[in-house]
Amino acid sequence: MQPKEKVFTLPVIALIALSFVLGTSEFIVVGVLPEIAQGLSVPLTTAGGLVSMFAFVYAVGTPFTAALAGRCNRFWLLICLGLVFVVGNLWCAVAPNYILLSAARIVLAIVSGTLISISMTFVPQITRVEHRATVVSWVFAGFSLASIFGVPLGTTITHMFSWRAAFVAITLCSMVVLALLFVSLPRQQEKVPSGLLQQFVLLKDSRIFLSILTVFFGASSAYVLYTYLTPVLEEYIGIPSRFLSLVLLLFGVMVLLSNLLSGRMARKNGLYALRFSYIGLALCMFVLPFALYVAPLGLLVIFGIGVLMYLQNSPIQVNVLDIATKEYPGAVTLAASTNSFSFNFGIAFGSVCGSALVNFVDMRYLGFGGGLLALCALGCVWLLYQKTVQR
Repeated sequence: MQPKEKVFTLPVIALIALSFVLGTSEFIVVGVLPEIAQGLSVPLTTAGGLVSMFAFVYAVGTPFTAALAGRCNRFWLLICLGLVFVVGNLWCAVAPNYILLSAARIVLAIVSGTLISISMTFVPQITRVEHRATVVSWVFAGFSLASIFGVPLGTTITHMFSWRAAFVAITLCSMVVLALLFVSLPRQQEKVPSGLLQQFVLLKDSRIFLSILTVFFGASSAYVLYTYLTPVLEEYIGIPSRFLSLVLLLFGVMVLLSNLLSGRMARKNGLYALRFSYIGLALCMFVLPFALYVAPLGLLVIFGIGVLMYLQNSPIQVNVLDIATKEYPGAVTLAASTNSFSFNFGIAFGSVCGSALVNFVDMRYLGFGGGLLALCALGCVWLLYQKTVQR
């Protein structure tokens, strides 16, 4: 009997660590939004623009940088972009005003989308086919671990020192992860010749396009609330500042569970199961405005949203990678980026919708916007499943 092959090899751990620092760098703004607003003397909604700005640049830039990356040696491109990522976080730590902090976040958004897209293309090289869904789910889980440990730890560092100290900590962690990637990932990859514009033919496939729309609406739904999660917890649930990190930690546990369940779904007809997850997300969102009148019930519903918000990741990503590997081998890096850029388009759109609801209605009613967007995601994944089955 042959020994069971390990799933969590050093290269896999390196990719998970990469997604952890990418997620911490991206999400830390949500955890320390009031402190950034106060420290830079800007309104809370203006500081919230850092979230939508990051996501929008990430979403717009990623498909083009990913397509360019498909023509380069992915290992060395990953290392070079990793160095830019380190410098970008240090820039955030020392930025003296909102404009320069925004510029630093734009640089981070451009490189972050490409980094996670390139990292996904290493998965077939560093693991067996039967472990692919598990590894993809754990790479996405690195973002959940960022919510569990990175954001609460950054919030704690902020309360002890300042929000700038949190970015210094991210910079140091990023340097360690970059070293781990350098020593563990394979340097040589087989290249499939493909022109830059030829790769975008991938996006004409209705299954790919519906995958993009599904992730877009799913992320939009979650981030209508998540962008303003900290003020909702403080103002409507009544969480004291000293317990905020603990509650964010518990929410992160729910998100980690979401990613791990996502991996299981990807192995067992995940597109079919996603239809029910979006129904659950829509129900939670529509109930939330009323649940907030009873703090424990509101917190329970928010935790339920955390469990549901990332179930889409692995089923969609594995399905897109399978399609690209079989039918568009010259555009695998671009295919790997579709989940990331559509998710971040969703983050940008969701945070803008959330800001509009906060400005013109009331923060309590964020769930109504999230519920409508979850129904849009449901419609898209329903069509995607039908087209996938027909093939």
